Amino acid sequence: MSMKIKCVLFDIGDVLYDASLQMSTARLNAVRAMIEAGLPTDIESTYGKLQQVVRECGSDYNRHFDKLLEQLGLKWNPRVIAAGVGAYRETSSTYLKPYADTVPTLLRLRESGYMIGVVTEGRAVKQWQKLIQLGIQHLFHFVITSEEIDAKEMKPELFKTILKQCKVQPSQAMFVGNRPDTNIMCANKAGLVSVRIRRGEHKTQEPQSKEATPKYEIHRLSEIFSILEQVKKEHS
Repeated sequence: MSMKIKCVLFDIGDVLYDASLQMSTARLNAVRAMIEAGLPTDIESTYGKLQQVVRECGSDYNRHFDKLLEQLGLKWNPRVIAAGVGAYRETSSTYLKPYADTVPTLLRLRESGYMIGVVTEGRAVKQWQKLIQLGIQHLFHFVITSEEIDAKEMKPELFKTILKQCKVQPSQAMFVGNRPDTNIMCANKAGLVSVRIRRGEHKTQEPQSKEATPKYEIHRLSEIFSILEQVKKEHS
């Protein structure tokens, strides 16, 4: 049976750019700026508390710093919050740069005749903003976010929707993600060829079930070409 991969799909954070480094640095700088603006706490514990707030409220929540002050038992302080927001945004955009091999890999895939797309969770505008700031939005044939199917997180339906747009079978599509328990599992359930990239804060995380186990693993995006070759050989 010949199975030809026609379409390669990617998640964004820690796949196309170093989101873990971006987020941790931006949050740290935000805390530092808030303390300079008069927040009466220390960096270590406040940073830990902020991480906890983000985990509880989700990364799309837009009042993390208000919540942080509340959790610290402090009165709402617009000056302190504004200092945090400013430092966070500035740092965030500084670190929003593609990995060195992202653009060359995407260009080579396109030149080799593959359709390429993005499948990611979160709000559509926010995800498009990342792609535009990374300067890679024009390289993709298709982009879909969980918001577009009324879901907050990754779901197998997301893959089914994009495959309809690409007009390919699940077995003809490959997905590159970084989290076994969410995006890899959904890609597997939807029948795609899953590739786990071990980068970012989840790189040491091991799959908790067979369903969350990727078909292949890579450490750099450019390794995708040897995986495509391998798939070709295995099914020729």
